[in-house]
Amino acid sequence: MILAGTAHAQGVEAPANSVLAPSPPPASEGTPPSGYAWGGGWMSNHYAGAYGGGMLALNPNRSLWEDGFAVRGDISAGRYSYNAIDRHVGLFDGDLLVGYRKATEAGNFGGYVGVAHIKHDNNDPAARLRGSKTGVAVLGEYSNTINKKVEVNLQGRYAEPFSSWSVSGRALWKMGDYQWFGPQVSFLRNDDYKEMTVGPLLKTMTSFGEVGLSGGWRHPIDSNNKDGYFASVYVAVPIR
Repeated sequence: MILAGTAHAQGVEAPANSVLAPSPPPASEGTPPSGYAWGGGWMSNHYAGAYGGGMLALNPNRSLWEDGFAVRGDISAGRYSYNAIDRHVGLFDGDLLVGYRKATEAGNFGGYVGVAHIKHDNNDPAARLRGSKTGVAVLGEYSNTINKKVEVNLQGRYAEPFSSWSVSGRALWKMGDYQWFGPQVSFLRNDDYKEMTVGPLLKTMTSFGEVGLSGGWRHPIDSNNKDGYFASVYVAVPIR
């Protein structure tokens, strides 16, 4: 067990998929959206996968531009590898949450609670991230557009399975009529691994929604694993 634990500690990298889901745009002219859906892909030098999600307003007018309850769900699936040994692990992470959204002069706030299910398809008996677990999940989010020129988004999530949590944030500046650009940073931690990512994001508004491209540097924290890269793309669409 000592030898297995040593090899495990030197070799394991849990997946880095601390995705900051796009926030619905603030109230403006036109028909308010009743829902919002997003999907994309994430890859690094040890992980590749896809993710998606959506939310739906539950207030009387079915509007995400108004205060009220909402339901949201997120799902991601992919495959990650160990550095020290040739082992590949399938990952599934999904949740279903109910919460409340509130718009104020200081920005838009949302808080959600529900259930999450996470599975690490790993046959390594020494792995701490192994098997399926289901438990409580909570998520908080904040977004604001300052002077119509600066957009700020923050999101934090904790899921009881494998003590998984992530914190993500970005600040984007409006570069033209349809483009926003700026830095994003995220931290991820679970029972066996910690890492951070940082890099630029370019968001483009289109006739059907928004498209985002990002990439940059990923750094394993308190680990013998080497630094690496990440890249991501997403599409987000309002539902009217």
